[in-house]
Amino acid sequence: MTTRDPLSATPARGLRSRSTLRARKGPAAGLVLVLSLALWPAAPGGVVSAGVLDRVVATVNGKVITESELREMTDLFQHQEGAGSRPDASEWEQASMQRRILEELVDRKLMDDYASKNGISASDEEIEQAVKEVQARGNITREQLMESLRRDGVSYEEYRDQIRDQIIKAKMIHKEVRAQVSVKDEQIEAYYLEHPDDFRSEEGFFLSHILLGLPQNPRPEVVEAVMNEARRIRGEVLAGVPFADAAAKYSQDASAARGGRLGFFRQGALSGDLESTILGMQEGEVSEPIRTSAGVHIVRLEEKTSGEIRSLDRVRDTIREKLFEEAAERQFEEWRKNLRKSAYIEILL
Repeated sequence: MTTRDPLSATPARGLRSRSTLRARKGPAAGLVLVLSLALWPAAPGGVVSAGVLDRVVATVNGKVITESELREMTDLFQHQEGAGSRPDASEWEQASMQRRILEELVDRKLMDDYASKNGISASDEEIEQAVKEVQARGNITREQLMESLRRDGVSYEEYRDQIRDQIIKAKMIHKEVRAQVSVKDEQIEAYYLEHPDDFRSEEGFFLSHILLGLPQNPRPEVVEAVMNEARRIRGEVLAGVPFADAAAKYSQDASAARGGRLGFFRQGALSGDLESTILGMQEGEVSEPIRTSAGVHIVRLEEKTSGEIRSLDRVRDTIREKLFEEAAERQFEEWRKNLRKSAYIEILL
């Protein structure tokens, strides 16, 4: 790789990493992410676009990054944060900010190119299902979600782009990283002993589910067909198919990769139909199909909690998943750095 003044960075509006991004608060937290970078100076060189000279600020394997892309990223940040260019910012601060944005754009080009070459994408159906999952987990309507985005200064299209990026990144991690990561029992036990308060439970539920999606405003016959399919899947589970295997095979949301595990929900946080059903279930029981705004759910009640420190056996899978995700993120960062090393990058600032 050839490069001038390389800085560590993360992908920007294409594919993002957690190191320079932070989650927004509110109902859409966890999927609405905001850049933490801004400002740009002039750059040499240029390309002609729509009759206007647009200066080239970097090339990545022959593909250009233009000054207008830097400006767009800066405008997005300033709009979301309600910030303008600081009049008291030093030239060094402005140059540092500008370099960090540029390095994010470099990673975006690299990772978008990798995803394209390897046929990795996120369909409109996957994005829509992820939006529905946010609504279901936050017990909010589409209108409430849109209002939360509006307050955060994020358009719905930008929000969908961010979800698309996260889905693609998850697929890239699955393809390139998961096989290289393992978590040992000793690591799980050590974490449990070092973080006992993490496992002091509130009153609520640990749930898994299988979700079958529905289109917006579905026709009655479509709803009935999906409900019948859910009943058939539930029958397989009751006949002995492990719930996690059925979730991995049939569920149409991101939890399928975790065997359907959704984690903990405080009592009162779920939609009325879901919670009333769960309150009447026993641990290990599998519900009848339940329709919500997200689709049709088959829910398994893994555990009810009441405020005590949960046993290691109860939380082993939760700890394993946490440690695995942390290790996978580190491995992904190493893979991303190696992707840069094999690329030809030229910074023209």
